[in-house]
Amino acid sequence: MEGGLKAWGILLSIVLGVVSNWKQWARGSSPQVPCLFIFGDSVFDNGNNLALDTDVTVDYLPYGVDFPYGSTGRCSNGVNIADAIADLLGFEDYILPFGKGNCREFMGGVNYASGGSGILNTTGYLLGQRYTMDLQLYNHKIIASRIAKELGGADVANKYLGQCIYVVEIGYNDYLNNYYGEGYNSSKIYTPEQFAQLLVQTYETQLERLYNEGARKVAVFGLIRMGCMPAYKNIFGADESSCVDKLNQAAQLFNNKLQKALPKLNASLPGAIFTYINSYEIDSENVTGLGFKFTSTSCCHVPNGEIPCAALTYPCPNRDEHVYWDGAHYTEARARIFAKRAYQRQLPVEAYPYDISGLVKVPLDETDDHCSTWAINNGD
Repeated sequence: MEGGLKAWGILLSIVLGVVSNWKQWARGSSPQVPCLFIFGDSVFDNGNNLALDTDVTVDYLPYGVDFPYGSTGRCSNGVNIADAIADLLGFEDYILPFGKGNCREFMGGVNYASGGSGILNTTGYLLGQRYTMDLQLYNHKIIASRIAKELGGADVANKYLGQCIYVVEIGYNDYLNNYYGEGYNSSKIYTPEQFAQLLVQTYETQLERLYNEGARKVAVFGLIRMGCMPAYKNIFGADESSCVDKLNQAAQLFNNKLQKALPKLNASLPGAIFTYINSYEIDSENVTGLGFKFTSTSCCHVPNGEIPCAALTYPCPNRDEHVYWDGAHYTEARARIFAKRAYQRQLPVEAYPYDISGLVKVPLDETDDHCSTWAINNGD
């Protein structure tokens, strides 16, 4: 049986390889910043969970059908949002997962993201091992110390790290695999307001730890409309809005508190430039005008009540017309468009005080003007 499954897997891989267009990255000539550090969950994970004993891993087809190296742990048919951001920043290669690469490759940045992880250490524990946000920060501390050793001291390393871009995206699992998840008791202890406050207060402390390791230019992503993800519409049942209202309301509650927390960090931490990527706003755009015909269904086959694609199944052939790849994650096509908006906003409300391209250009010694810019763009 096992031999037959492997043979079927090989055959399917060949067939999918023929029908796939196998998109290649359009590389930039040189990076706009010396390094890119990535923190988050399965939205950004590019293989970290492959080294863990966890239920949250996607090292099988049809995942990676449009990726040059096949399935690599990315929850996508191809690249994810973090990959697309690295591309837009001009990096010549993918940012490696933590623990991969040679002794100098970490100088260009590291991806620490881990599927199933959250802001709280208890989030996702029923799924198995994962790098929580606290563990991702611990891993970054290790890398920062290696960089200091490589460059000859902490002062030089801090100047180097201060020029880098940091992208942080986390919080979904604190709701989906904690507050609203089966087997967790957070919803019995906290009201939605109290839980959002707990998350953001914990997150503030974590972002300050990141600052203490040399981070200065940090793009913090809010939550998208998690109530519109196909799997959760199926699990919870959609409301009249065609989405799960309580999940979207929770996302907005979290986002509103996060938006208020970041200016406080900028004001209290010298040289800090935390900018907010308004993921909810970007996710709410009319995607039918962008060529997407299927906005609420998964491209791959997702068994009822589950999130990942069923193994060794055929995905839809028109992947560029689908917003969602599996039950909760974007296709490569949607991820690339989303990343472009985070990199270069079309409207001020989509990112403030800066988008990622603007964050790149801000001199590190300009720490006063961006606070007033935030107030203008945030309508305060």
